[in-house]
Amino acid sequence: MVPIIAEGDALGAVLFLSKEQKMGEVEGKLAQTAAGFLGKQMES
Repeated sequence: MVPIIAEGDALGAVLFLSKEQKMGEVEGKLAQTAAGFLGKQMES
């Protein structure tokens, strides 16, 4: 789970769920990238 931050406020979170396999480093980086993108979109 990675929080979506815009102007210092938490607006939500990006969360990946999987029944089949454990999440790895790639999935964590993808969640961080998605949260950063969404946070920047909320600021504008």
